[in-house]
Amino acid sequence: MIIASVVVKTMEAKAEELVIKLNDIPNVTTHGIYQNDNVIVLIEADSPEHLESVGKYINSEFDEVMGTYPAFISSENSMEELKEEMSV
Repeated sequence: MIIASVVVKTMEAKAEELVIKLNDIPNVTTHGIYQNDNVIVLIEADSPEHLESVGKYINSEFDEVMGTYPAFISSENSMEELKEEMSV
């Protein structure tokens, strides 16, 4: 299991609406809005590919999204195993 925290940049007027939409995505949880236009998101993924696909989906599916910025990534695996998985 991989857990990643991502900051999703949006327009201030669309932040609340985006939170509702993001919470509808499986394995995605929002944790508030920071400085009016940054939605804090937690993603749980089964693999690096799954994490990447969720990130790409968020970036491309919603007009309100101006960008996604990873804050941290953690895994049940060791850092070496995670580096190997991410480089595949």
